[in-house]
Amino acid sequence: MIVSVKNPLIPVVVTILCLAPFLDKAFHVDDPMFIWPAKQIQKNPADFYGFEANWYGTKLPMAEMNLNPPLASYYIALVASLFGWGEIALHTAFLIPAIAVALGTYYLAKQLCSAPVLAAMAAILTPAFLVSATNIMTDMMMLAFWMWAVILWMRGIRTNQWLSLLAGAVLIGLSGLTKYFGISLLAMLFVYSLVKKRRIGLWTLMLLIPVVFLAAYHWVTVALYGRGFLSGAASFSLMTTQENPTGLFLNVLVSLAFAGGCTATVLFFSPLLWSRRFLLAGVTLVILLTVTLTLVPRIGAFQTHGAAGARWRYLLQFALMAVTGLSILSIACIDLWRCRNAESLLLLLWVAGTFVFACFVYWTVNARAILPMIPAVAILLVRQIQRQGRARQPVRLKRVVWPLIPAAIVAIVVCHADYMWANTTRTAAANICKRFETHKGNLWFQGHWGFQYYMEAADAKALDFKASQLQPGDIVIVPPNNTSVIDIPPRLAYPIEVFKFAPHRWLSIMSIYHGAGFYGAVFGPMPFVAGRVNPQEYHASIVLKRFMIFPPDK
Repeated sequence: MIVSVKNPLIPVVVTILCLAPFLDKAFHVDDPMFIWPAKQIQKNPADFYGFEANWYGTKLPMAEMNLNPPLASYYIALVASLFGWGEIALHTAFLIPAIAVALGTYYLAKQLCSAPVLAAMAAILTPAFLVSATNIMTDMMMLAFWMWAVILWMRGIRTNQWLSLLAGAVLIGLSGLTKYFGISLLAMLFVYSLVKKRRIGLWTLMLLIPVVFLAAYHWVTVALYGRGFLSGAASFSLMTTQENPTGLFLNVLVSLAFAGGCTATVLFFSPLLWSRRFLLAGVTLVILLTVTLTLVPRIGAFQTHGAAGARWRYLLQFALMAVTGLSILSIACIDLWRCRNAESLLLLLWVAGTFVFACFVYWTVNARAILPMIPAVAILLVRQIQRQGRARQPVRLKRVVWPLIPAAIVAIVVCHADYMWANTTRTAAANICKRFETHKGNLWFQGHWGFQYYMEAADAKALDFKASQLQPGDIVIVPPNNTSVIDIPPRLAYPIEVFKFAPHRWLSIMSIYHGAGFYGAVFGPMPFVAGRVNPQEYHASIVLKRFMIFPPDK
């Protein structure tokens, strides 16, 4: 057993203390894709995607670009109507889902292990949790509904309380209407309930409630936009997965690296999780994998060799994360083998299902896809420590607290690196627009994410590859480390200036140069990379002759 304290206020306070320094973080990556619909909702609540935007290099209806369900945007619209559209107001509002996840982890762990505070802390102090909690996106809100749906449904199944089952079913529906992955709870909780009850019962009817929610939503999107978003999202995921083939072996390795890096807490608890023999085997596997990867020319789009030879430091980090990810899946399998009950099966389905989705179904492996498994991983971690304690000796409180210190350091440093990178885009937009505010020509820009949000707020124009007519004297800004960026030949637009803004100096979270791809493995096969980080660059060119990027066929 683990000697522990049980106080739900501890994870709440820790969550607030960890996230409060980042409340002024600039809007970032996909945040605008949820903020823009929120602004539309304030104008017309019944037509949430009834506008156009340029997100992939040309202006398209939002209903063709954003297939996410709109519940998070309705929440943003409500908060903004009361407190405005400022960064601090919206980030403060998104503290609530993060606290709900922390509390949900505590109360679920209270049912499944002897140290619920430790489990909640192990979930909070992970890179994926802290970074996701500082974004204005769907992920943390979806997970908040998810956690409490599991808690209430399990209570209802255990005690035959139909009110708990009803509340859990409604929360499953709300989770699915926040992010589609939430609907996977249907299969997971159905299997759990069937194993727990050993028969089909009236509880099965309750699971029809989220099905009705999603069917109604599908009908609404067909009526509004002529297409069902559920089937459209599935088609998009399949299409983009096929467009980025990495190979099965490397794709699994990348997914393991993301699982291990996003839940780095597991690494620091390894001495309490495994015997010395298993730890030695893990170290050996890290070394063997590092050496083996030197024989592979690239992992995804990232070159494993540079001018000086193999990138040993990078490959060692990758191998360490991948083996940590493998240990997570191993713990889930061991838990089921040892316990052989409905709760262990639930945790295994939770972790393995999330991993399979991130690896094979989602459009790209990223930390947002890994996030849903973190509470289950934290609970499994504590349960494994309990087993090791019974096999050897009771684990004292101070022994389980010490690993939380390096885990907290890594998670907060990763969160700070993301914070600094986000803020460089806001600073860059402000400085670039000020630099050219007296210029007579138009100020165009490529790239999207938060950079687009702040450039458009300063009246710069997003370059439309199919419609924008560039005139002599116009200025074009190109951020190489961004998305939907096309190089313009110097004969059309001559380079005149390079703006550089320094993010975190020693840790990269999203860089095609350093192989870090926290928000998308297409940028790099690891969620973050330790090492010297180059400044973010923004290239300014002046247009020499009239042209369009992709002129229409004559």
